[in-house]
This record gives sequence, C-alpha cells and structure tokens, in this order.
Amino acid sequence: MLRSLMSGVSGVKGHQTLLDVVGDNISNANTTGFKKSSVSFQELMSQTEQAATAPGTEKGGTNPKQVGLGMTVGAVTVDHTQGNINYTGASGDIAIEGDGYFVVRSGQGNVYTRAGNFILDGGGDLVQTGTGYRVQGFTMVDDPLNPGQKVVGSDLRNINIPVGQKLPAKATTTVGFRCNLDSRAATVLPMGLNAKDLVTSGYIGSQQYESITFSEGTGPDNFLRATFTRPDGTSTVVDFEMTGINTTTGLPVLAEASADLDGVGLPETLHFDDSTGQLQVLSGDDGSLLWATDLGAAMNYSVVEVDDGTGGTYYYLAEFNDQLDGGRQVNFWGDDGSGTMDLVTQDLDSEDDGSFIVPSGTTVTLGGRTVDVERSSSGMGVALKQSGTVIENFNLQTASIHNTKFDIYDSQGNAYTMETSWEKVDNNLWRWRAWLPEDPGISLSSNTGLVEFSPDGLVERVTDSSGAEMSTLSVNFGVLGASDSSITMDFTGKVLGVGAEDAVTQFGSSFTTKEYYQDGYEMGVLNDYSVGSDGIIRGVYDNGQTQDLYTVALAVFSNPSGLEKLGNGAFRESANSGIPQILRPLEGGAGKLAGRSLEASNVDLTQEFVDLIKAQRGFQASARVITTSDQVLEELMNLKR
Repeated sequence: MLRSLMSGVSGVKGHQTLLDVVGDNISNANTTGFKKSSVSFQELMSQTEQAATAPGTEKGGTNPKQVGLGMTVGAVTVDHTQGNINYTGASGDIAIEGDGYFVVRSGQGNVYTRAGNFILDGGGDLVQTGTGYRVQGFTMVDDPLNPGQKVVGSDLRNINIPVGQKLPAKATTTVGFRCNLDSRAATVLPMGLNAKDLVTSGYIGSQQYESITFSEGTGPDNFLRATFTRPDGTSTVVDFEMTGINTTTGLPVLAEASADLDGVGLPETLHFDDSTGQLQVLSGDDGSLLWATDLGAAMNYSVVEVDDGTGGTYYYLAEFNDQLDGGRQVNFWGDDGSGTMDLVTQDLDSEDDGSFIVPSGTTVTLGGRTVDVERSSSGMGVALKQSGTVIENFNLQTASIHNTKFDIYDSQGNAYTMETSWEKVDNNLWRWRAWLPEDPGISLSSNTGLVEFSPDGLVERVTDSSGAEMSTLSVNFGVLGASDSSITMDFTGKVLGVGAEDAVTQFGSSFTTKEYYQDGYEMGVLNDYSVGSDGIIRGVYDNGQTQDLYTVALAVFSNPSGLEKLGNGAFRESANSGIPQILRPLEGGAGKLAGRSLEASNVDLTQEFVDLIKAQRGFQASARVITTSDQVLEELMNLKR
C-alpha cells in the first residue's frame, strides 16, 4: 500500500516540474531569442516480486513479476531551434538565421546569446540592452597584398563604433567606365582608308588566300597596298599607283597592277573601278573575273578644289590621320601643278576637348598655289582659304562625338567636374579625351588615348598618348595647394572586377557613354552603421561612403543542448556542450545575420497549452492516487476497531 502512495508522490512532483517548465515557456513567449525547454519523464524503478523462469521439459517459462515504484524527471532539454525573424528597423538589432550564438563579454568572461538586441553605449561599444554585455567581433584590417581592400583580422575584441569619427578625404585614383559606343557611328573626319580590320579572304582561281589585307601607302607610287597571304604563310604584295581623282565619286584613280595570284603562271590583272569602288582580279588567260571586293566603301576622302589661277582647277583628296598625342595630320593627295601626283602633309594640334589648334600663318602648297589653313569658326574643324575665300571646311561630326561629365576629387576632397569625350577615328578604333571644362587653370597630361575593339565589340587594346598599353592621366592639383594626382582610366573592367562585356563595348546599339565608378570622395563623418548578412559592420558616413569596421563573431557548438542557461538570454559552455568554435557568419556551418531584425522566442503557445493540460491532468491523477492510498490505509486502521 505504501508503494502506491510513493508512486503518487513521485507523479505529483514530476508533473509539478512539468508545470514549472511550461509556465516558464509561456512567460517567455515574447522574450527575444528565448529557447523553450521540454521535460522528459522516465520510470523510477521497479520492485521484483518474482523473477522470470526458463522453459523446462515439464512446463514452460514464466515472466518476471514486477511492480513499478513511480516516475522521475529524466531530462529538461532546451530546444535551440530557430525562432521567427522580425524586422525592427533599429540599427543595433541583429538576428541570426541558422546556427551560432553571439559572443558577448560579461564580467566573468565570454558568454553566448541569441538575443541580438544591441545598442551603442556612451563609449561607442556595441552592448546588449539590459545587461551591458559587450559584443565581440573581428576588426577589419588593410589587406597587405591588395591596398585599399579590407580583410578580417584574427583577434577577438569589443566592437566599438566611433560615431562622429572623420573619414579623411581621398583623391580620385581610378575612374571606371561601363558604356557602349555605337559601332554605327561615322568617323569624325575624312579619315582616308578605314583600314582597321579591313581584312577579307577567298579563292583566286584554285589558290586559297587565308587573308587579304589593305593598307594606305606612303606616297602616290604606292597609294594602296594589298597583301595576299596563303595558308602556308607566304604572301604576295601588290602596290597601286595613284594617277588621278574621280571627282564624281571622290575615289582615287589607280593604275592597274599585275601579279600571279592563281598559281597557274600567267599574271592576273588587278583593276580598281573608281566609279564603283570595286577591286577586281581578272584572269591573265581570258580576262574573266576571278575575285572582287568592295573597297570603295572603306575609303573616306574629301575632294578639295584649288583654283590654278588661270580658270582651271586642281583636285586633291584630303584625309586626316589621328596621332597618338591626340593631334591630327592632314594629308592632301593630288596633282602638284606639273601633272605629277603628290602628297602634302600638315600636322595640327588639338585642345583637350578635340578642337583644333592652328597657328596663325599656317599654309600648305597645293598645285603650286598657297592655301591658308585656319581654324574654323566653330573651333571644331579646319578651314582652307585661297585669296581669303573658303574653299573647304573640315568640321568634326559632332553627332559622332559623345561626352559625359562626372566629379573627381583632389587630396583635400575638393570636387572638380571632369568631361570625357569619345570620337570614332577608324573602324573599331576610338579616341577618348578628358579635360576640366570649369577649371582651365589646372593642367592635365596624358589625358587622351585610343581604345581598340575586336570584331566582336569587346576591348582588345588600350593605348595612351605615349604608346604604352595603359591609360593614366596626370592632374596638376598642386597649383591649388593639393597633391598632384595620377588617375587610371579603366575601360577594360579589370578595376571593377567585371568581364570585358560589362566594360566599354562597341555594339550596334545606342550610346551609353557615362562614368560608372570613381573612388575619390570628400571628408565624411560617421553617423550610422549597418550589418550585412556576412556579419560585416559597415560605417556609414555623411559623404555617402561606407567603410568596413568589424565582423560580428559567432560561436558554434557541437551540442548546443548541452549549454547552461545563465539568465538574461545568456548561455555558457558546459562539459557536454563542446568547445566553442569562434567563426565568421557563413563560415564553417555558422548562419548568416539579418540586420535591423530580432529573433523571436521559439515558444509555440498552442503546444504549451496542450502540455499545460497534460501537466494538470497528470498532477490531478497522481494526487488522486495519494488520496486513494490514504483512504485504503484508513480502512486498514479501522480493521482493529
């Protein structure tokens, strides 16, 4: 009889513990980062009244006869499953999505919590609200291998965010472009033979030519040069002599040439039709057409008419050659006045914006006559004058020049407007120029260069004014008291860390000439901070800049349920929790962070109320066992009366 009484007592005590745990869970249903607990019961022990017997020859075996003596609480287990993430909007609030615990320092050392309700204290330390525990993290330090980049340090320390701290001004060192140059645009001036990538191939008779290229010569005797290259690398070079000008089509008249191109033995005749611009290879046997290409479409000349003084006219083909330093050379091809073809050249400088510089008194001699060369009234071209009368204007095609403006900064954080322009000077070849339109007193050097594109529209090569494959311009800010600057103009996407297709391109689409990135800025003051999913705390400055300051540390345990609760949402390691692994978010199994958010309690009130009913009924039933046993004992006592 006493056994049932003690069983009832153990049941009452066990269900009282369940009530205590359920009550604690319910009371913390709205506690930030709270982890609910659950109770597991197990039987206490059993009294054996008869042991089991084995089967024999005469009779079978019997089972043991045991009477249980009650129950006990086997375990109170903390459930560390994820709670809901709720957005709060507060800068200091941080939630963990996934595994891990914030590392916070109390007066006794490091403890761990999922409650990310943090604020800045008077000293700028990030602390937990209500406890003052300091949040721990890794400092962000300069990468010695990549200046200007930050890497995560190895020392765990208090996270301190110095609101009000100044960020020194930074001079612009890199400007990155991500734009498209319309391949359909015309060249900005008459540029003669647009020879860039003027390559074809084909068969002449039975002879295959892997490439047939064309280039402009150095004088009338070799005005046009064609190179026929076979698959084995051998080639035949044919020069065409200029003998006149077709004033109707604006094409040169070229003398016929001959060469053995079909490999049969008889030389073929090469004929340039100046009325159609077609270059033809005619059979040396019967004069039949073996091969032809439209060469006139690639010739871009302007016809200049010069009065010979007797009522006649000398005709010249004029073209411009783009120079590495941004200047231009104008070439005149035509009759020198004696019936002999001649080449007259004149070098012309350019301003930073591409407008011409023509010194007073500049002249050229065409057909034995003196022709004045002056800057056009617009400044964006050249005028030829004879006896004070303009006979030809070469103006830049402004519709083919595209400009954009953006700010750059000197070492003191002063902003300057820089303007850049793009000019198409040949097939797949563009010139860029940069200048400071609002600050003409500041000189620039190496502020122009060429960008060459492959046939697929991607950057193939960048050449600066010295011929080097780079684009770094120098700005003389020293005249204003700041440091002189060297600025890398990035057209390839390497600085931006993107592929060539996301850098400067030349596709048959509209222009999008704009600066995409520049790394300079004025002085700023830290006035806010943000936390990324990777745990990096970034200081936000009033000049629009951000700077990586710290990475929040997370601790991961092999057995989180083995942690000991300390109150205030904190845990500490125990003998069965495992040693904490201090990691960065998203590293080694640690979860990611959600800024301006908090993790809610993982208490499920529906389940807790069900457990509450179970605890109540279990308590009542155990108590009834006690009262029933008491009544039986009372009856036993009454037997002697």
